[in-house]
Amino acid sequence: MTDDVSIRRAGPGDAETLAALGAETFTETFGHQYKEEDLSTFLKKNHSPEVYRRILADEAWAAWLAEDAGGRAGGYVVAGPCGLPVPDMPENAGEIVRLYLRESFQGAGLGARLLETALDWLRPRYAPVYLSVYEENPRAQKLYERFGFVKIRRYFYMVGNHADPEWIMELRR
Repeated sequence: MTDDVSIRRAGPGDAETLAALGAETFTETFGHQYKEEDLSTFLKKNHSPEVYRRILADEAWAAWLAEDAGGRAGGYVVAGPCGLPVPDMPENAGEIVRLYLRESFQGAGLGARLLETALDWLRPRYAPVYLSVYEENPRAQKLYERFGFVKIRRYFYMVGNHADPEWIMELRR
């Protein structure tokens, strides 16, 4: 499936696509875990077109879309300044903020391609680089570990009023 998938830098005109894809992929992956009210609150706060317009308008941030040959978006990654609760975090720390794929785009290395694209952009701009990953997502954790990320601490990521246990990981190579 990913042989005919291209990755391109998202631009201002992609805010609606990113918002829809972000809400869809988050819900597809994790939606079953939450009360409807918690999920709705979270999606409005984190996956609205306005959120992505702000990201795409700010040079400190970047996003990429993975699209099939027909132009259907199947995944995305967002990178920028680190907002994670890391003690003594350097001022210039960066973060892989989001990386999601539609289920139909998973399993063929596209997540690794998106991650590599974002890291290539982050490395000359930010150091160190962090990300957070759901504690019960071993598949994603293995991907990040292959790229040199190591678990440094746990924290709780809020989805509405629901607290998800997550790992904060730091890039060590």
